[in-house]
Amino acid sequence: MTEVDSLHRHTRKRLIVLSLVAALFLDLIPIPQPLAGWLPACTAMMTLYWSLHRPQNVGIGMAFILGLIVDVGQGTPFGQHALALIAAVYVIEQNRHQMLGYSYGFQALTIFGSLMLMTLILVIVHFFSTHQFTGWNLFVSPFISALLWPLLSKFMLYLAYSRRL
Repeated sequence: MTEVDSLHRHTRKRLIVLSLVAALFLDLIPIPQPLAGWLPACTAMMTLYWSLHRPQNVGIGMAFILGLIVDVGQGTPFGQHALALIAAVYVIEQNRHQMLGYSYGFQALTIFGSLMLMTLILVIVHFFSTHQFTGWNLFVSPFISALLWPLLSKFMLYLAYSRRL
């Protein structure tokens, strides 16, 4: 067990809930479509973070609920984000023990793969529902999210160490 793993064992549920709510609010801010593809998927990143470090609190069921909330908030077909987020969390849960031993760089590569899978599912579902390709700019978000993964991990560790939340 790593130091990070033992620290997250004592993380309060309030921190988990507040971080997921903050990520949902960031994802639900209305942004013009050309810019939306360049932003990281905050809810997905936070869900993946907690499913990696606290799988007993955030797992596939929570991913489903958060995905439905994102679907309602963004006005996308019901279940689109839920399906994509479930697939991404499943990849993380299957590789959880290996990922906890990785450095932040290798964790970011695994996060990139799961977020790319999530984006592919979103594009495919959108294509079948509207018969239009959404564009290539949507595939930029997993790159940016993977680049921000080490910062997110360090920030969440800082919040867990401070124990104010």
